[in-house]
Amino acid sequence: MMTLLELKEKIKNIYSEHILYLRPILKFLAVFISMILIKFNVGYLEAINMWYIILITSFVLAFLPWSVIVVAMLGIIIANIYAVSAELAALVLIIMLIMLLFFFKFTPGEGKFLLIIPLAFFLKIPYVIPIAVGLVCTPLSIISVVFGTIIYFMLYVISANAAAISNITGESTGSAGINSIINMMSSNQEMIVTIVAFVITIIVVYSIKKTQINNAWTIAILVGGITDFAIILIAALVLNIEISLVWLIIGTLLSLGLAYILQFFVFSVDYSRTEHTQFEDDEYYYYVKAIPKINVTAPEMNVKRINAQRKRKTSNKKPAIKK
Repeated sequence: MMTLLELKEKIKNIYSEHILYLRPILKFLAVFISMILIKFNVGYLEAINMWYIILITSFVLAFLPWSVIVVAMLGIIIANIYAVSAELAALVLIIMLIMLLFFFKFTPGEGKFLLIIPLAFFLKIPYVIPIAVGLVCTPLSIISVVFGTIIYFMLYVISANAAAISNITGESTGSAGINSIINMMSSNQEMIVTIVAFVITIIVVYSIKKTQINNAWTIAILVGGITDFAIILIAALVLNIEISLVWLIIGTLLSLGLAYILQFFVFSVDYSRTEHTQFEDDEYYYYVKAIPKINVTAPEMNVKRINAQRKRKTSNKKPAIKK
């Protein structure tokens, strides 16, 4: 355990010392992976999906704020959709503008979630998102999680039905085509179930985390994972939604593991040394529960220069007096 704690401190120190370089690198990786996923799912506009364009765009966006990155990525998505259907691109643009309006109003500092959540879905570990958000954020972050989930399912529906959407918009009038597309997207029961499960999981995890019980974070992670798994499984059985039970189990277990790793780096405390104290002032009595953090100083290596000491000793010798 002590070795893991020392490793955690080393990682935190390295990140804090080199944050000026690591932050753009992490942004570059997030944008690069996102653009690759866009390329292979809705990459219908070849001009912006060539590899050197992806690399240049990722490099430029790596030095910009998350809010600008989010707007740029949504613009790339809309441009690709426009190559399939102008009506669909207009519809997606309206939905994106509404989402961005709420996003910048209530959670402007959480732009990274709009990229991370679709990535988590494509990597088959989406269930870590509501648990992690419930642990380190507030219930207001539900807005970002919902929008990120909608973006993923929007890409998924368009990718799976690109040919049908193209035929609908080509054979129907403008309003009829848009209505068909809206029905196709709004009838996605899996998206609705996932959003409901994520919202409930965030509330459950956040509520348990804020309690004063020992190991509240650990219990919140476990209960949150079970809650998310149970809601999705029961809804799939009741509504006859086709899901992969194997991937649901594997994704839930991986998400629990990632959530415990997050807890290890963010909230490491020693409940065995919990202290209770109380005091008062003129108006209140105060009952305080103090739980010490586990802080381990990373060992520093001291290099002992033997050769330098030998030279110093040699130089300190008095010269022999010749007779």
